[in-house]
Amino acid sequence: MDNVIKVIIAGLDNAGKTSILTALDKKYDFRDEIMQLKPTIKVKYRRTRFLNMDAVFWDMGGQEKYREMYLKDPDVYFSETSLFIYVIDIRDKEKIEDSLSYFELVMQYFINNNIDVPIIITFHKYDPEVRSFEEINEDIAIIRERIKDTYTSFNILFQQTSIYDVISIVQLVSYGLSVFDKKFFELSLLIEKSLNDFNCTSLILFDQTGIIVSEFYNEDIEPGMYIYLLESIKEHLFLLKRMEEEEYTHDHDFLDIENEYISYLHGFEVKGTLFFISTILKAQDKDAFMEKFSDFLVEMQNVLRGLIK
Repeated sequence: MDNVIKVIIAGLDNAGKTSILTALDKKYDFRDEIMQLKPTIKVKYRRTRFLNMDAVFWDMGGQEKYREMYLKDPDVYFSETSLFIYVIDIRDKEKIEDSLSYFELVMQYFINNNIDVPIIITFHKYDPEVRSFEEINEDIAIIRERIKDTYTSFNILFQQTSIYDVISIVQLVSYGLSVFDKKFFELSLLIEKSLNDFNCTSLILFDQTGIIVSEFYNEDIEPGMYIYLLESIKEHLFLLKRMEEEEYTHDHDFLDIENEYISYLHGFEVKGTLFFISTILKAQDKDAFMEKFSDFLVEMQNVLRGLIK
């Protein structure tokens, strides 16, 4: 595996590509900045760290003149792509066909050059107020089937994202970056098993930048509990950002109790890289959780040692 991951994030102009990267970078308090964003000129680059690897995001301007430029000399822009994220503005129905046409042209380059790149297609601007709109959900279903039927040999993941749901954006990038090592499957199994052992609502592994490395959730989350879950995860992301910006150092434990639930954040290091375990569980299960947590942490560290290069 190379130490540098090249992530192309493409789509038409105004699809929300730069907004996604801004939200990913800021984690909180980013909406004013997003409202002031101007169209990307050519390509902008953003770099982040993921398990001791550099991930470089190529934010490809989506205006027609730039799309023509990329396709005229595709080797410059699309060669050696490690991950291809394609953004579709699901609320702009008039542009959907144009967007799919551009996607198909880029895919043709990958096919012609035998580039077996993992792909994430995100239906962006899937904001809370439109999630119940039947027409939008039907469009998503139709596009998914069309792409799946056309590109059967590619590993394609579909997601919905919104700048009003930062967790959806963190997950978008997390799932994409996790395809680069088979040990993620071992990590996923450990998280899933431990979720059941702990009898907790959620169990999430973050890296120090707030990217979700692995996660599992209880299938029986009640609606009210789900809202609390999202707010707790956002609070944990906020804390991670504070630590990063302020070089905030302590034992990295955070405990918050609300109603009958506990929100817990624990930091630990593996090979000089800082990670955080985030969980939510019932207060009555706290003692049993803490008794098992140290053994779980040892297992987690052993798996991560195999992942970090």
